[in-house]
Amino acid sequence: MFDFLRFMFSFSKESSAHFPIFDDRSLETLRRYLCDYNPPEGCVNRINILLYGMVGAGKSAAINTFLSALDQHGTTTNCVPTGDDLKSLTPQLKAYRLNALQFWDPSGWNALDDADRGKKVLTMILEGRVPPGTDLQHFKPDSDNQYLVIPENVIHGVAFIFNTDTMDNISKELMEQFKDLQTIVAQKYIQRIMIGTKLDQLEIPKKYYHIIYNYKPLQNKFAKFSSSTGMDKNQMFIISNELKGVNIERTKCILALYALENMVRNIDKYFKVAQ
Repeated sequence: MFDFLRFMFSFSKESSAHFPIFDDRSLETLRRYLCDYNPPEGCVNRINILLYGMVGAGKSAAINTFLSALDQHGTTTNCVPTGDDLKSLTPQLKAYRLNALQFWDPSGWNALDDADRGKKVLTMILEGRVPPGTDLQHFKPDSDNQYLVIPENVIHGVAFIFNTDTMDNISKELMEQFKDLQTIVAQKYIQRIMIGTKLDQLEIPKKYYHIIYNYKPLQNKFAKFSSSTGMDKNQMFIISNELKGVNIERTKCILALYALENMVRNIDKYFKVAQ
């Protein structure tokens, strides 16, 4: 009983920034909006979302989670190769499309041997000047626009991916690098959010996932990250990228779609206002 009460007291009574609803109707509403989404003219014919994070943060697994959650029956997929070992990861920039949503999976930003080169590579990816299949480890950013913009590859939103279990222990040097990368995205007026992965490692019983954003340890992690990076806590989300069984669990599905829908709606608003 003591352990149960101590656990329950770890949930905050303060108002949370996010209020996902965990029922079948909410799930279908989120899924229908994203699967039937029709991009505004400024996005050509798709929304391009770049998942950007360090090696092992869970970028590829997050894409698998999104694709599984978007499936009509919630059938799990592992079409995107995953792995935590730097040597086992592909250095290529890859794209995975489902209807009007296209997810871009690059190598970890801390895998590049030079921080300045990393910033130039990110800039060119955002501008749509790095074709899918490009080996980012050996890619040499140009300074004379040798690589032309491919309009359908221009990035509209960036989801910065961080391992929730370790995000508050990132070295000062790496955090400074991340702040520079975030600044590049912000200066291009590209919608950005932070997604914390590996929810399962927080060891919260699944029956409490519906109030996950009121979990004090998670709120503290988000607050510390916001203080360190300047990112708005309202643009921080959490998902589980641990897929087991034939179908993705409803709570995990809703958490993923809730984060994705927030980004897509904000991208949509931006382009409609700009038109």
